[in-house]
Amino acid sequence: MTERFTYHVMPDPDGWGWIVAAEGYVSRSLPYGTKDEAIEIAEDLVRRHPGSTLLIDHQPPRLTPVEIEHRLAA
Repeated sequence: MTERFTYHVMPDPDGWGWIVAAEGYVSRSLPYGTKDEAIEIAEDLVRRHPGSTLLIDHQPPRLTPVEIEHRLAA
């Protein structure tokens, strides 16, 4: 049985385009230039993992405390 994921397509919090992220995972894709490009990649991931879902978010995610700390340290 393959693992099911919820994939999110959302604006990059850093403002560099659109990203694809799997819910519950810290890692995310490098930014894609357009929303359509990111959706195409996410749709391919959903096809590879039957039962997975795709959500399109129009706001970037809130930063976690760890991400805020990392950005402040940079």
